[in-house]
Amino acid sequence: MIFLRLLKWSALGLGGLLVICLLVLAGTLFWLRGSLPQTEGEVQVASPVGDVEILRDAQGLVTIRAESHADAIYGLGYAHAQDRLAQMELMRRLGTGRIAEVVGRMGMRGDRLFRQLEFARLSQAAIEHLEPETLAVLESYAAGVNGFLDSHSGPLPPEFLLAGKPEPWEPWHSVLWGKLMALQLSGNWREELQNARLATRLSAQEMTELFPEQPADAPATFTEAMRLAAAPPSLLEALPQAWQARRGASNAWALSGEHTQSGAPLLANDPHLGLSAPGTWYLARLETPEGVWAGATAPGVPGVVIGHNGHAAWGFTTTHSDTQDLVIERLVEGDPNHYQTPDGPRTFDTWEEEIAVRGSDTEVVTFRKGRFGPVVSQGEADVLGRDVALTLAWPALQEEDTSADGLVRLNQARTPADFEAASARFVAPQQNIFFATTEGQIAFSAPALVPIRDGYDGSLPVEGSEREAIWTGFIPRADLPQTVDPPGGRLVNANNRPVEPDYPYLLGTRWPEPYRAQRIESVLEEAENADAEAMAALQMDEVSLMARDLLPILLAGEADDTLSAEARAMLGAWDGTMNWSRPEPLILWAWLDVLHEALFAPKLGPLYGELRRLEPRAVKGILERDDGSWCQARATDCSALLEQTLQQALDGLEVTNGEELRALRWGDPHQVRIAHFLLGRIPLLGDLLALELATGGDDYTVNRASPSRDPASRFRQVHGPGLRAVFDLADLEASRFSLLPGQSGNPFSRHFDDLAAAWRDGETVQLVAPAQAERRRLVLTPAADSSSEE
Repeated sequence: MIFLRLLKWSALGLGGLLVICLLVLAGTLFWLRGSLPQTEGEVQVASPVGDVEILRDAQGLVTIRAESHADAIYGLGYAHAQDRLAQMELMRRLGTGRIAEVVGRMGMRGDRLFRQLEFARLSQAAIEHLEPETLAVLESYAAGVNGFLDSHSGPLPPEFLLAGKPEPWEPWHSVLWGKLMALQLSGNWREELQNARLATRLSAQEMTELFPEQPADAPATFTEAMRLAAAPPSLLEALPQAWQARRGASNAWALSGEHTQSGAPLLANDPHLGLSAPGTWYLARLETPEGVWAGATAPGVPGVVIGHNGHAAWGFTTTHSDTQDLVIERLVEGDPNHYQTPDGPRTFDTWEEEIAVRGSDTEVVTFRKGRFGPVVSQGEADVLGRDVALTLAWPALQEEDTSADGLVRLNQARTPADFEAASARFVAPQQNIFFATTEGQIAFSAPALVPIRDGYDGSLPVEGSEREAIWTGFIPRADLPQTVDPPGGRLVNANNRPVEPDYPYLLGTRWPEPYRAQRIESVLEEAENADAEAMAALQMDEVSLMARDLLPILLAGEADDTLSAEARAMLGAWDGTMNWSRPEPLILWAWLDVLHEALFAPKLGPLYGELRRLEPRAVKGILERDDGSWCQARATDCSALLEQTLQQALDGLEVTNGEELRALRWGDPHQVRIAHFLLGRIPLLGDLLALELATGGDDYTVNRASPSRDPASRFRQVHGPGLRAVFDLADLEASRFSLLPGQSGNPFSRHFDDLAAAWRDGETVQLVAPAQAERRRLVLTPAADSSSEE
């Protein structure tokens, strides 16, 4: 009886506890939903001169209407803060080295790096070198962000339960975004370290075989014909003829009117970065009496990064040039504060900073800077020996960084001359910028400060102890790759080498594989009378020229068993299209994954993990030569190794017969996973909030969908086009956009990932003002005394 009573009381207690937990959970969710932005009604704010309308359509896409460009930029800052405040806070904390304040000691390594690079100080210093128009734009944007912070009365997004109340936004915080993007897109210093490590295991010849030079006829964006058309002969006669973590990538192309259905240019662009939630981009349209701007904006940045202004459109690809150098500084023995120079020992510039650490004591860290840049070695120097420090030389680490001017001017550019003037203000990173006008012109430029090296090529760290200088200057801006209305009327770049082999300056020594560029060029050559629909279809193209290139060599041998023979037959009859529903892409990638390790792991040993990506042209060269020095570590010859690795791949796929083989689907492992950058890491909750989509493509298709080679997430898509844009200069209002995963960064918003499926399927949206019946309208009204203060 007592036992039954205890059981009854326990059940009642547990039931009551469950009810309380459910009530707490419901209350928390209700409270957090209060962090969603106000999208209707009226809000009084302090700074704009006139009313600012923020209109949202059914997908959360924003149109901002104002009586001046300054007020429209204010509205953009307000809208960014409404939808992406946590993302902006993360960016600001990352760049200023203040992540450990939120996450504890796990954030210390990054905090040390960004403080050593002095991104905060340099971003503040850059403000002093910007044009008045740029500073005014930055100030209007900051006022808009702060207008939201001052007027918002409900809870902030869930991330701020950890981060606390955000500080006011300042103009230099927007410059900081450019510094972070420059670092992400300029990863050569890590490549130099990789090369240094690999060179301890490989000979110079083996390094060349692992990273073969691109063929002389590989596509180049700025061709000799363009040079002859653009540069005076006297200048040409005077010139000599003669890139870790995954970096950014992208596709862009432009067609002149002679190749289009409308007779006006077409411009397409899809930048490739790590796929995350929220994503990098935010779609917005700005309408003022001065004009219309529409396209992809970046939270934290005023203006349109990729888009149009009603008269011209522009887009970016990563140049993959080498603008960074690691310098080996030899320390005075036993003295970490002095290093050797041709003039004798020199003292590092040093300073101390306090780094607040959540749940721990504040840590005081000493930073050092040498002649050529800040000390960035944190253990990496061990590969090169003791008593050395590695410093980073990089143009982005100068105070006079006017890149923000370049973006502001680009937003206003209407002509190639305007485009040239905007390009001249970019310092870092070097990007290929594509430009097209409603008047029919297309143009290309790759502006930045690109160093001219003194007697070395930048592929390895350079010794600094015996050098007065490492650079003799920068490539003259007039000599950087650029063209207007090129012969042939086509411009293409997919991170391939942007210049031909006889370009008189060294831009870099290693470039991504040219397969995407080759595919784009071949399709465009056959696409006379092209339209925006055809360009959007090309962005979704899943033909892998890598597969077509390697398959004849892979299939040249003989199968040892029935299952291998069937796999070979399937691959031999396949056209190389990486469709998510097909088995062949999975068979090929599983085979290449095993083959790649079999070829390179024996020689590289513990350094094999440095090769995070497949090196298909290296594989092709070794197999074509039947190179025993690479193949015989695992087999008697390359033919035997091919059959062994195919069988291992099929075993790994756990197929035992032809029916199971044909039932495989590339999209089963090859999925993009959309999970909140913070909440997605919480067990159970992260899976509940995550979205997974099967995707096609691979690292070498125009629809780039880079598979992971990490065994823990093998073949999951980890990189690709989070944005696609197509601009028809005959009707810029009809421009097409595709965004992953959605407009909002708040995981409790229906716009957090509502565009993901459409993105995967190639569906697009247009950035036009929503009709009255389809819109939500918020009006920012200046406070009673704000107009009189202007």
